[in-house]
Amino acid sequence: MQNNHKPFDPYKYIPFLIIVFLIAKFIFKTGNLTWFLSSFKSLIFASIIIYLLSPVVRLIKTKLKFRHTISVLLTYFIVFAFIALFIMLIAPTITDSVNALINNFPSTEEMMAYVNNSFLQEFVSADTIDNLIETIDQSVVKFSSNILSFSSSVISSITGFISNLALLILSLFMAFYALRDSEEIPPKLKRLVRAFLPKKYADWTIRVGRLTDKALKQFLIGKMYTCIILGLLVSIAIYVVNMLSPLHIPYAPLMGLIIGLTNIIPYIGPFIGTIPCLFFALFSGVWEAVALLIVVIVMQQIDNIIVSPKIIGNTVGLKPFWVVASVTIGGSFFGAMGMILAVPIASVIIILVEERVARVTP
Repeated sequence: MQNNHKPFDPYKYIPFLIIVFLIAKFIFKTGNLTWFLSSFKSLIFASIIIYLLSPVVRLIKTKLKFRHTISVLLTYFIVFAFIALFIMLIAPTITDSVNALINNFPSTEEMMAYVNNSFLQEFVSADTIDNLIETIDQSVVKFSSNILSFSSSVISSITGFISNLALLILSLFMAFYALRDSEEIPPKLKRLVRAFLPKKYADWTIRVGRLTDKALKQFLIGKMYTCIILGLLVSIAIYVVNMLSPLHIPYAPLMGLIIGLTNIIPYIGPFIGTIPCLFFALFSGVWEAVALLIVVIVMQQIDNIIVSPKIIGNTVGLKPFWVVASVTIGGSFFGAMGMILAVPIASVIIILVEERVARVTP
């Protein structure tokens, strides 16, 4: 029987891939990416909310047999109720940690006494230390006299917070309307694509869109799981260190929360979150900071080697090897954003390649 399929020629796709790579490289440059993200902030946040909530809407609609709009409203109610419950449970502990941190923050006099009586005296002359203390005192006086500038910074911070809060509210409304009309949007997008592209390319574009949509949803869900797991692992590990050693690493829930949230950026995210945590731990002692750093490194390695490849690989449908490889390559070329988007993009590419190979292989 004669094989009518043309042999698979990967070289004809090279120009297209080069163009896509150059466009992505241009967008993901720091300045261009900042401009791009700032221009579409509300749309990006709304899209993330849609991807996170659409499975819940679909589950409520399927299992409880509610109308679509009622399912969306019930989903929002459940999410806000869960957030309120979480805040009620975790807020007292975090508040106590923050208050203890503020109360334990050394005063200027204590910091000067620490410098004056520290091991630096073994290596630095007393005159040098006195000059350093005098310089610091002058800086403190200068800072105190410049209270107007400080007030301006506070006002700017409050304005930024209000702006971000308004952005979040706008994104929630956009996500609500998009979820409410989610049954109508896909057919309209399909008609739009078919109106401007030949059938062959329109079918391919729709197929890629479906795969991308599915991969992004699965990736965000998997990443959310890994963030929660890493935050819990760090908090539990800190409690274990405190129980089994004379050390006392403070603010375990707060540190777990910070490191868990920053885990949205693979590999480097938790280490970014570790910086303020180390600052907190230093108030209890140098060895507490060292112990915290060891805890984060160990838990991060467990997350990178075992937890993330397994969970994200299962949710997205990739082998752990491809999860690690895609994140490494994405980070090398496109930085933090490349690391975040690498797994869903790799999932789509691998599926398309496998389908293409299956079609052309006799």
